Formats: sequence, structure tokens, C-alpha cells
Amino acid sequence: MSPSAALWTSIVLGSAAQVFLKRGVSTQRSSYLALLRSGWIWAWALCFVFATGLWLVALSQIQVSYAFPLLSIGYLVVAVLSQIFLKERVPALRWLAIGVITAGVALIYKSS
Repeated sequence: MSPSAALWTSIVLGSAAQVFLKRGVSTQRSSYLALLRSGWIWAWALCFVFATGLWLVALSQIQVSYAFPLLSIGYLVVAVLSQIFLKERVPALRWLAIGVITAGVALIYKSS
């Protein structure tokens, strides 16, 4: 896998992990043991482990000053995924803020 593909896959997996975590803690409130039995929590953990591994692959060949700011595209991915899978409402002002962040990410991406 190329470093760029590893970076983008890491970002998507990390974003999905956050949605899985939210789903897992929202459905299991009884105990920590119940959390450990939740499929959503296990999905979060697996995504997080793979995202971290891919992040390490990406960082081995991409400058951190380029790669780290690109993690901010995760805000957009999480907002979209949370609307679809968690049925969360994202207000217009939050979309505007995410748009500004995404524009910044686009500028960084074009700088390579």
C-alpha cells in the first residue's frame, strides 16, 4: 500500500472508529463489562488499531507537517457518518466551520 493510500485509509478508519465508539457507549450504559461485550466497541477497537498501523506506515514516508493537518478531514467524515448512522443533526453553522477546515485541508493537500 502506498503511503498516501495508508494515510487516507487511516483517516477514514479513524473517523469510522469514532462513530462506532459513540454507538457503543450509547447502547451500553449498564457497566464496563457490558461495554467489553459490545460489538460496536470491538469495531471501534479494530478500526483504531488498523488506523494507527496505517498511520505509522504513512508517517514512515510522508512529512508529519503534511500528514498531521490532513487528519482534519476526519471532521467532515465524522459529520457525514454521524448523520447517516447515528441520525444526528448537524447545524448549518457547524457545516460552515467544517467547510472552512476542509478548505484548509485542500490547501495543504495541494501543497505537496
